[in-house]
Amino acid sequence: MNRKGSSSRDPDDERGLDGEPTAKRHRRSGDLGPERDRAWSGRRAAERAVLVGVVLQRDSRAVTEEHLDELELLARTAGAEPVGRLVQERSEINVRTFIGRGKVEELAELCKSTEANLVIFDDTLAPAQARNLESVLDRNVIDRTELILDIFARHARTREAKLQVELAQLQYMRPRLRRLWDHLSRQSGGIGTRGPGETQLEVDRRRVGEKIAHIKELLRDRRTVAETQRKGRGGAYAAALVGYTNAGKSSLLNALAGTDLLTEDKLFSTLDATTRRVPLPGGHEALLTDTVGFIRKLPHDLVASFRVTLEEINAADLLVHVADVTSPSLEAHIDTVNEVLGEILDGPRDTVIVFNKMDMLADRDDVARLQRHYPEAVFASARTGEGLDDLRQRVVDRLLRGSVELDLVVLRRHDRVLSYCYREGRVEAHEQREDGHQRLRVRFPPAAFRRLQRLHAGDFALDGAPATGGERT
Repeated sequence: MNRKGSSSRDPDDERGLDGEPTAKRHRRSGDLGPERDRAWSGRRAAERAVLVGVVLQRDSRAVTEEHLDELELLARTAGAEPVGRLVQERSEINVRTFIGRGKVEELAELCKSTEANLVIFDDTLAPAQARNLESVLDRNVIDRTELILDIFARHARTREAKLQVELAQLQYMRPRLRRLWDHLSRQSGGIGTRGPGETQLEVDRRRVGEKIAHIKELLRDRRTVAETQRKGRGGAYAAALVGYTNAGKSSLLNALAGTDLLTEDKLFSTLDATTRRVPLPGGHEALLTDTVGFIRKLPHDLVASFRVTLEEINAADLLVHVADVTSPSLEAHIDTVNEVLGEILDGPRDTVIVFNKMDMLADRDDVARLQRHYPEAVFASARTGEGLDDLRQRVVDRLLRGSVELDLVVLRRHDRVLSYCYREGRVEAHEQREDGHQRLRVRFPPAAFRRLQRLHAGDFALDGAPATGGERT
């Protein structure tokens, strides 16, 4: 949340005593610059924040207050101390300051009385709105998106996560570079200096664009590596843990796989996709991947930047949707996860919902209602082990029900099709036919079978209809 110091006037209005634009230029601390400083890395020890929300006609006061409760958790996760909040009901957003003029004055008084040095809006601010607010309030002003980006920057540990966060930060900051400058005058004049120059703002925008292109190239390379790693897993059944942030996905993976991954009672404590083998009843096993948690109003730049991580979800045969059964916003969290999945999935996916943290549920009367609404759900506790055997059996049931066994005849590109079958499936029979074609009996996980159809359409023919669930037809 380290925000550059703000001027009390619009940078475009900075002028010298003679009324002409000042020639000198100086940066605010932590600006992007030629060699980008990390704008979120050197935060002050004690940031006191006022939270601001707006109730529009389509919303309710209760929902807005609920969002501000979550914003308070985000602020604390980022190291700030919320000291007040302000809510305004409006029919539409003020294009200049997001909230009305009177509320801006009230906000200024609240900041003064609480000694707040930071204002956090629950909705995304336009660059001009944030600039205007900073000018009036003389305090740092950020929005929910920038706050989440700050948390991601703090929690990124691997090279890949850091690249993905930096890409999202740059894409967010590029249209807001103007706020990093106290002065945006043209290069100073003089003999031999007049001509087609660039403002420093244009230089920064160009350099940020170059940096974004470079990071995207690095992430494309990482996608290639990740795809190769997935291919190297053979025909193993793949499941992905998805859910709202802090629902206990990492704890559940530890309990199922016997690992000791980092778990913290914080929002977004896990950013990297981590895959482990999980033994299942009947001698089966599955690859279970922990993924980044979702949240309401998740910044679109983050969704795009974390494409490498989220592709693990698209490649999964089964989604294990983990929900915090103790959350007062349980249904809203489930809806949010489903909305984000709708954006990133390339089609419907088999899903098992797990209500986690049963050991922390004080009143279990709501369980009966959840069981009626989600009859296939698993009620579990990663901490005590409650319900984990039921979850393992559900995964096995889906594995056997969803697998595809088929007899196929390889018509062309023999080496590639055979390689795919042995790598992604389980070949149970292989023979050479009299006509020279290869005939195989293969069992595929659902995702592997879909990829076979997509990548090798026309290269093979089915010898009889495919069977599912272990029974041949």
